Amino acid sequence: MPGISRTLAQVAVMLAIVPAVSFSIQAQELKDRQLTWAYDYSTVQMPIEIVSIILNGNEIRPGEKTKGDENWLKGLTFKIKNISEQPISYLNVHFKFPMPNGFVSASAVRYGINHGDIRRGPPPPSIQPGETKELVLTKENYDSFLYVLAQAKVSSDFDTAPFYIERVCFESQPDVIWQAGWLMRRHAVEYNRFDRMQKYFLPVKEK
Repeated sequence: MPGISRTLAQVAVMLAIVPAVSFSIQAQELKDRQLTWAYDYSTVQMPIEIVSIILNGNEIRPGEKTKGDENWLKGLTFKIKNISEQPISYLNVHFKFPMPNGFVSASAVRYGINHGDIRRGPPPPSIQPGETKELVLTKENYDSFLYVLAQAKVSSDFDTAPFYIERVCFESQPDVIWQAGWLMRRHAVEYNRFDRMQKYFLPVKEK
């Protein structure tokens, strides 16, 4: 019967497609991936401490191998603690990828409003001394991160993601930032320029 024959033929085609799709999914083999520090911070003091890093629901350490596909950074969470004596109004985490003539730095995770940025609504509360916050790589920030990589012609399928704290801003000092172990002051004329003031040191705690 022609009608039954056509139906059986369609079913046969569908059954033939299913294994092919399954094979395609299986072919996306999970690879070893790792987060690492982009710089040696052993001699640099920061106003914040990274308490833990969560990836796919599991706590990981910098340099530790983890399995993941091309989008393995999705949902990445940094739990940070303010170990300074000042409220922190902004901080961000960048990733650094090598290029033939240098490197590209891409912002991924951030909290608060950067000094000088246009505010859309009220800023989130500052992170108080001793307080911890979770900084999550949201879908919006992840898409922006991938866009920066694409513009720089950096593959999104990377095995190693070197990260660093790019900037910390203090609530009570709108013209001062922490960067790379230094306190930096905004230039009097060039608004987006910050000049070094002095090395940053955490307050000495009384014993």
